[in-house]
Amino acid sequence: MKKYTQEEYNAFPRDERGYKHCPSGDYTDVHIFEDKSSFGEQCSFGEQCSFGAGCSFGAGCSFGERCSFGEQCSFGAWCSFGAWCRFGAGCSFGEHTSFEGLTDATYIAVDRIGSEDRKTYFFHADEGMFVRAGCWFGSIDDFVKRVKEVHAGTKHERAYLKAVELAKVMLEEE
Repeated sequence: MKKYTQEEYNAFPRDERGYKHCPSGDYTDVHIFEDKSSFGEQCSFGEQCSFGAGCSFGAGCSFGERCSFGEQCSFGAWCSFGAWCRFGAGCSFGEHTSFEGLTDATYIAVDRIGSEDRKTYFFHADEGMFVRAGCWFGSIDDFVKRVKEVHAGTKHERAYLKAVELAKVMLEEE
């Protein structure tokens, strides 16, 4: 698999609709990706990559820790994401996508919540329900316990517990 540099990526041309079509390959030496970049299957990306809005990724792509994705990104089946990845609004994910090492995970996110006004992710996977809130990750039950300990009696406790209720409704299986 060809390994691309930042300079090679920057030199890829754009089509008439403004999309930059990037061939399958190893992009671990590239960390800044422009809007409307489209990648083939089995691409790999290193840690702390930043992707602009409207990027799309083929099946089987893998991403290192702390990657961030702009709005309207789309991901093919079997993509996997490292810890602390962040996703913009309107991102879509293919079947068997892996989040936080969970199997067949789906998720919702609640933005601007908690004492730090961050985005909190709620996952439903074969292993159960889990939460990523900042650097904290654990089961939804452990999250509720922690919220009640850390934010007892505050609006942050009320907001987090309402978000848990919402996540359970949105992620329950039909």
